[in-house]
Amino acid sequence: MSAISTDLVTARGLRKRFGAREVLQDIDLSVSAGSITVILGTNGAGKTTLLRILGLLEPADEGTVAYDGIVPGVSTVTYDASTRNPTQDPHYLPLRRRMLLAFQHPAIFSSSVLSNVMYGLQLRGVSRAEAEERSMAALREVGIAERARQHASSLSGGEAARLSVARALALQPRLLFLDEPSASLDPYGTKLLEDLLLHMRDDLGMTAVVVTQDIFEARRVADQVAFLHEGRIIEQAPRDDFFTHPRDDRTRRFVAGELLV
Repeated sequence: MSAISTDLVTARGLRKRFGAREVLQDIDLSVSAGSITVILGTNGAGKTTLLRILGLLEPADEGTVAYDGIVPGVSTVTYDASTRNPTQDPHYLPLRRRMLLAFQHPAIFSSSVLSNVMYGLQLRGVSRAEAEERSMAALREVGIAERARQHASSLSGGEAARLSVARALALQPRLLFLDEPSASLDPYGTKLLEDLLLHMRDDLGMTAVVVTQDIFEARRVADQVAFLHEGRIIEQAPRDDFFTHPRDDRTRRFVAGELLV
């Protein structure tokens, strides 16, 4: 990438198959540093698979993903038949530790709510005292500090989603990937999440990629919007251009709530 590029992540020509089904086809996507990029699409479009590839949790079959300036000496993953799975390659561990992926149904450890937030910090060498302080501050921000000493299994679906956001606030990763983050939240929880997402971008300098079907959420938080349909990025544009002047008729119909067949 050029020296003047502001793209933190650049994917080119990504393909992914599961058996005979090609889930992702020639994906090109750019994620600007310090921005929120929303990937919109219907069920089965390949959104979560793309998020997992960008977050180095799953390999693509073909293509490249470049990560600019996140970790010195670790910049580009090129996928082909000989590529080692990046989740198993220690070369990419420093890069993975600058990322956080929060899924619609987050992984919760069999321990207290506080311990669930502290775990990632301690894994990165943060002292127990500092990890607890940062984790409690994060839990206060997401509104579940009173549950800190309770077992995480007692959390509701919405509270578990807030726990994922608390992990992000405590860790402050360079790259944050969110998969349907408001799917289990009530309106209050959704607004809290969106306000925290904007706070993480504006005040903490994080870059976020959000996968959702909710065009209204995309309108509220996105800087850039990409439309993924049947395994292809149909178009990517700044938020206002995407919604007011879509270039592709399929995007226009999706935004208008029309059925795509």
